[in-house]
Order: sequence, then structure tokens, then C-alpha cells
Amino acid sequence: MTLHIPDYIRSLVPYVPGKPIEETRREYKIKKVVKLASNENPLGPSPRAVVAIRKGLKDLHRYPDGSGFGLKTGLSAHEGVFSQNLILGNGSNEIIDLLIRTFCLVGDAIVTHRAAFIAYQICAQIHGVISDIAPVDEGLKCDLSAVIEKVKSNEKAKIVFLANPNNPTGVYIPRRELADFFKEMSLIRDGSVIVALDDAYGEYRTSPDCPNPKEFLKVYPNLMILKTFSKVYGLAGLRVGYGIASSEMISILDRVRQPFNLNSLALIGAKAALEDQEFVEQSRRLNVTGMSLWENKLVEMDVPFWKSQGNFVLINAQLGFGLSGFDLYQKCLTKGVILRPVMNYGLSHALRISVGTPAENERALKVLSGFAKR
Repeated sequence: MTLHIPDYIRSLVPYVPGKPIEETRREYKIKKVVKLASNENPLGPSPRAVVAIRKGLKDLHRYPDGSGFGLKTGLSAHEGVFSQNLILGNGSNEIIDLLIRTFCLVGDAIVTHRAAFIAYQICAQIHGVISDIAPVDEGLKCDLSAVIEKVKSNEKAKIVFLANPNNPTGVYIPRRELADFFKEMSLIRDGSVIVALDDAYGEYRTSPDCPNPKEFLKVYPNLMILKTFSKVYGLAGLRVGYGIASSEMISILDRVRQPFNLNSLALIGAKAALEDQEFVEQSRRLNVTGMSLWENKLVEMDVPFWKSQGNFVLINAQLGFGLSGFDLYQKCLTKGVILRPVMNYGLSHALRISVGTPAENERALKVLSGFAKR
């Protein structure tokens, strides 16, 4: 049997997640493994979410609420928007895919930048959509003027994808630069190009100059803000994301969205986690303390890194250890520490490290110090 596969699918390189703990234990025969690879919340899930999920187990024979009414009501109050401005997704990844599937045709284009979240390009390629990649500066910050030029010069550019702060670099676009960007975008094709601003790590930002994207909702009507419960809320395993946009955009996306795209336990857990803002604050404080430790120790080890607004730090493995990011990752694996190489982002010299618990951070730092240049 011959399968007729489009070239853009045949050449697709799938997303590679962080190495699982159990796989590392089996492969290296190590009992104690520390995973600082996937930007997960080291505190685990919100305790309220766990309690709510346990209570919800008795109703697993029922279909979930396809409208997500309870979660949307909570998000509406939390975000200060109407329910009709919200869409729920199986992780924010589903909303990325929905945007491209809904508003792009085969041969259209998205615009993003080098070292941006790789899912933007993967989702585009799945639908036969081209990714037009803008450069970054020496500090790995997106060149917004280049993004604007790409949108201007390509009539088929339908969506711009930006993350602020960005993953895997942790760098951000300051408020004034982002405001100027939206002003210019509003003049291009009457502001019809969608801008998807990914705020997955927004709860971790500490710089007052790293803006909340909701500041730009009224300025740019075709803005979609992407949010997730996978990071600070500790619910990565439930796959819950949401988007904030105009009611018109949400209405169109809801026509394309699969029914029951969020299971009942995901809806219950996310709603309970949203109500557990004490846990969110605890997670933020832990991240601030952990990030400070990492920055101080990396300076002591003379390892260059990029200042991060997320719950992770990107280090220059080449300059700090004389190794590629992948080689350093492999060496750490043998010691039971899982970090994240980022070759697929064009950053073969770098390695991303998630902030963990104090014990996890100390363990990873001890292992890394053993490979540092002497």
C-alpha cells in the first residue's frame, strides 16, 4: 500500500519533550533522578486541585461540560474579561494549532522569530503553512522591526507569534517596544493580521518593564493572548490552556474547536487551582529564591547565562563548560540530572535549566560544578 503524504508532513520533525524521569532511571540505573528540563512547578500541583479532582472521579461516566462554564466563569473574574472573550484548549498548544487551522490556508505564512517556542513552527508545518523567521539580537531578544518588515512584505502572513517572556531564552520585550510594535501593526492591512502573544510564563515575571499583555487588548483588536495552567499552577499533566481575545475571534475558533476538548478532571482541577492563589504566590516566591541562587552560583562558576523572566535559566554551555549544550546534557544525565538541550532552537551552544526545589537546585549545581572549566 502506498501512502500519499504531503511533503510538508513527510519532512516534519516532531516536538521532542524533556526526557522522563523513569526512562532515565532505567537507562542509567540511577534511583535518584532530578528533572529540571520541562519548566514544571517543583512544588507539584495545587493541593486544592488534587482534592477537587478526587471528588470528581465519581462522575467519570458523564461527559464533561463542553462549554467549560465553571472554569470560564472563574477565569472571567480572574482576568477581568467577559466569558465570551475566552477559549479553552487542551494546553495552549491546542489554541496555537486552532489559530493556524482556522485562519490560514495551505501556502499562507506565520511570522515568528529565531529561538521562539518551536510549537509555532511545528503547528504551522502540519497545516502546510510557511514559517517566516525574524532574527534576534545578540541578547537573543526578538527584532520587532524585522517582524514588521516581514509582515509588510508578505501578503500571505496571517499570524504573528511572540512569547513574552520567551521560551527557551527567558528574555522579554519591554513595554515601550511592544506598544510601538502594536501601533505599527495596526497600520498594516488595517490591523487584520492576528498577533498571538504567548504569556505562558507571565506569572513569573518580576521586571516592571515586562508588561501584562492585557494592556494591549484595546489597542490591538486582533490580539490573542495565550495562557496555561501547566506552569505556575502545576497542572502540566492535565493539559489546560486558555486564550483571551475579541468575542468575534473566539466565536470563530469555537466553531473549529473539537467538542469536549477538555476532560472533566482537567476542568475541575483548573477551576480549583485558579482559586488557590495562595499556592500561586508560594510558587512565585520559590521561583524568585531559586532564580537568585542559580544566578549567583552561575556567576561564581563563571558560566554565562541570559537573564530570565521565566522559571528557567538558559546557560551558555560552550563558554562555561567548553561543551555543546547536548554534550553537557548527556554528562549530567549520567549523574541523574535531566536538563534541556535546545539544538532544535538553533542554540547548540546553550542548555536550559528549570528552577527546582532548593534540594533539586543544589543537586544540579553540584553536578554542573563537576564539569565546570578549571
